[in-house]
Amino acid sequence: RSLLQNTAALGVFWMFVGFGRGKLEFFKNLNASRSATFRNVSFYDAGKNPGAVPDEKFYSKLANGLAAWLR
Repeated sequence: RSLLQNTAALGVFWMFVGFGRGKLEFFKNLNASRSATFRNVSFYDAGKNPGAVPDEKFYSKLANGLAAWLR
């Protein structure tokens, strides 16, 4: 968390993509707390079978995360 917070002022954007059955709660909950919001972090959960996600949907989710940060 501190690394993500410290890099926000440096203009660094982090994009995390989760897939499979791993523990993704850390990434899912990064912006859930009002006390700590990470505007320079985006997370996309591609699900248990990322190969089944159509390319258009996958890349639009990635692009939307970056676009929100650029605004």
